[in-house]
Amino acid sequence: MTNKLTRFGIVAIALLATPALAETMVEDTDGNGTFSMEEVAVAYPELTDELFSQIDTDASGDVSQDELTAAVEAGVLVTQG
Repeated sequence: MTNKLTRFGIVAIALLATPALAETMVEDTDGNGTFSMEEVAVAYPELTDELFSQIDTDASGDVSQDELTAAVEAGVLVTQG
């Protein structure tokens, strides 16, 4: 029983950490509250113009925290490693 609870706890923590990873992986270096392609590319070097446009769902030219989190959760952005 303890092993099942431990495994459940580990899985729950991993699932809850996914949005936090998106928040910490990309730094808003200019402090404008959104992420430019250059800022996202620091954390995700494989980022292309096409992929950035796909993530930028409102076509604002920048990616919001919600757009970034959605892309990470959907597996669109994956860290190398």
